[in-house]
Amino acid sequence: MPPKSKSKDKKEKEGMTKTNRRKPQKSNNVTSEGQTPGDLIETLKNSKNKPVMYEHLKAQAAHQADGFLKNLELNRLPVPINERRRVKIDKDEEFYPGQYCKMENSEYTLLQAPSKASLKLIWKLITQDQTKIIVCLCHDEQISATEDSKCFPWFPTEVNQSLEVEQKKGKYTIVCKAKEGLSMGAVKYDLELSDSETVQETNTDDPNGPGPKTLVMTLYHMNAWSGTRPESGNPLELAQNVALFLKEINKAETNVLRKSMENFVPPVIIQSFDAIGRSAIAWVVLMLLKDVEKRECFDVPDLIKKLMKLRPGAISSYYHYVFTMAVALHIGKEMKWCEPDCEKALADLTAKFPERKLNEVGNLIIDTK
Repeated sequence: MPPKSKSKDKKEKEGMTKTNRRKPQKSNNVTSEGQTPGDLIETLKNSKNKPVMYEHLKAQAAHQADGFLKNLELNRLPVPINERRRVKIDKDEEFYPGQYCKMENSEYTLLQAPSKASLKLIWKLITQDQTKIIVCLCHDEQISATEDSKCFPWFPTEVNQSLEVEQKKGKYTIVCKAKEGLSMGAVKYDLELSDSETVQETNTDDPNGPGPKTLVMTLYHMNAWSGTRPESGNPLELAQNVALFLKEINKAETNVLRKSMENFVPPVIIQSFDAIGRSAIAWVVLMLLKDVEKRECFDVPDLIKKLMKLRPGAISSYYHYVFTMAVALHIGKEMKWCEPDCEKALADLTAKFPERKLNEVGNLIIDTK
């Protein structure tokens, strides 16, 4: 047998480093492989097979959501949350509508908008998970300190402004250390949280003693994206800005990873009003960016399907689906991967989508005439 060429050997080594998550997995299970009617009949002849098959099928659809069901009234939108993924704060003594969405080594926390009553819980979660990056996607018009139906303003927005949040024991003080306007129409805040109940372990002779332990984080606020189709103009116009914004978030994740001694990024919070529209789009695109950086794959539909399984109701309107595709094509264009093709597809999508007639929830109106 002739020796392998160096180029072939190199390709094989490169192939070993790529993930396999988008490729269909082989399975020996009779319920997942194609069968003929005869195969099915033979299987059913054995009475023991019937309950086994049923239990296997039932397990695929099992969805335990006890915590969600007990706290329906605390949700902005009743989105079922699997118990295994549900956010649990302070030994699960209090409920906050949010869930973890993890794939490979990337973990995100999708949260609904806080109310005045749940303000303390969102900050408790941040300290519990030692969060470094927070993404807020609520439009300015969706934020109000007086209207319970809107997102409560839960972080300081001016330099040196502070926010005090009472806890069961002590309080949190959150201070805005820096503020920067970003080119894509977003704002970046450097925040510092101190907990009055936790002090630095130091051996200093300072007469004032050790001060509160602080948690430093960066919050990115995309405050001009409503998540709904505009009444006039190009409905996909904001897609480019959203793509640039999420590239900035991905860059921040990389920076945290480089500085981490444990090669780990704490769960990144993505907060929108109901966490099934803009938050879902952000999750899909952030996961896509990790694939694009490695030139691994560009399977947007697969990522959408995976999120739909993790979070029921995610990207459930045609408008959100098309907007996700538009953002993804901008990512391909920005990252110089099939740039001409992405640009052409984007132009085609932008030209044709305004002609689509959508109903009040953003889905296609199909003419049956």
